[in-house]
Amino acid sequence: MTTSPAVAPEGLPRFTWRQANARDLHTKGQLAKRRHLPVKPPVAVVVMDGREFELYRERDTIDLEAERWRSIRWADEMLRSNAVILDTETTGTDPNTDRAVQIGVIDMRGNVLLDTLVDPGVPIPAEASAIHGYLDADVAGQLAFAQVLPRLSAVLTGPDRPVVVYNSRYDGRLLRAEVARIRSLDYAMAWSSGFSWKCAMTVYGWFRGEWDARRSDWRRHALPGGDHSAVGDCRAVLRLIESMAEAVDDPPFDPDALDD
Repeated sequence: MTTSPAVAPEGLPRFTWRQANARDLHTKGQLAKRRHLPVKPPVAVVVMDGREFELYRERDTIDLEAERWRSIRWADEMLRSNAVILDTETTGTDPNTDRAVQIGVIDMRGNVLLDTLVDPGVPIPAEASAIHGYLDADVAGQLAFAQVLPRLSAVLTGPDRPVVVYNSRYDGRLLRAEVARIRSLDYAMAWSSGFSWKCAMTVYGWFRGEWDARRSDWRRHALPGGDHSAVGDCRAVLRLIESMAEAVDDPPFDPDALDD
């Protein structure tokens, strides 16, 4: 006769192995062997040899191999596409209030489509200069964003042209705010929504397979090989995409590949 499970001190029910198996619950170790990662809190514990092991539902996990393969396929798709890579250097870290001081855009073959300093119209804080190296004297007299916008729009516009950014949420919001200052918020929203923004940071998170439980999202990683110049960081993103596309040593079985 099966009795009702006791309740663990932390409020989770205690199950036997038989009860856990009947409910399709798994320990973190069992999931790790299958390259599955729990992304929600445990729902119970199992007791074995006086020790408690947390138990997770299968549906509350991520298949790390499938996510890694998704990143590889995305990278390969970007390399074969008409995509461009964009990066900005700025006066700070708030995309709503800070300004661009440099904008770079390259294509997927590394050709430079745009590389320009921008006069932000405001002083560059010392902490920002310490990162990218640009001082007020470097940008004084350079083109204002309003003068750069037509060229920027031209290089971002193209048939089936994704715009790849490392942390697209930041750069996209910053550029939208820049456009709103010289036009209007409605115009800026329409301008921004006219492009297909792709976040290489998010995809790299899939590839690395590390979960940030505090944020309930993929862990964010610094861009490998970036030099904090706009075009230099664009090229680092391109190298990262190429390295992900080449990581096809042991992809998961893809049944769709048999449908030729």
